[in-house]
Amino acid sequence: MTEYFKRLFSFNNWANKEILDCLIINNIEDEKIIRLMSHVAHAQGNWYKRIVNQQNDAMVWSVLSLEEIGRQLEQNGKHWLDYLNRLQEFDFRRSLHYRNLQGQPFTNDIQDILAHVVNHSTYHRGQIILSIRNAGYPPPLTDYIYYARLFPG
Repeated sequence: MTEYFKRLFSFNNWANKEILDCLIINNIEDEKIIRLMSHVAHAQGNWYKRIVNQQNDAMVWSVLSLEEIGRQLEQNGKHWLDYLNRLQEFDFRRSLHYRNLQGQPFTNDIQDILAHVVNHSTYHRGQIILSIRNAGYPPPLTDYIYYARLFPG
């Protein structure tokens, strides 16, 4: 399971960078797009801090600059891959107790949180791609299967 999640998080890092590069190259400054990309960066960081028992949630809808988004996504990507490299197979079924942004307590298995982090990012990248297209720019291809063709496993 470790290799599977390492591949998913490597895809996630690549797809985030593809989107960010598109925004920078095309000088896209649309507030909705930047807010969504900031949200992706904040949420990935928040989940990482939760999973390593250092929960200190950032406000997930606060807007970052493109440079700040890039730095945070790069840091998040390294943190997640380092974390996955430390896991044993039994860790994926371990439960994590945490609080959501409203302070409500929840418990989920590590494997479900990992799946959520990647799926959450993919969901919002889809929204971002639609907004890029609607703004008149060609969006990057960020489908997992495209990644798999570029980087065979």
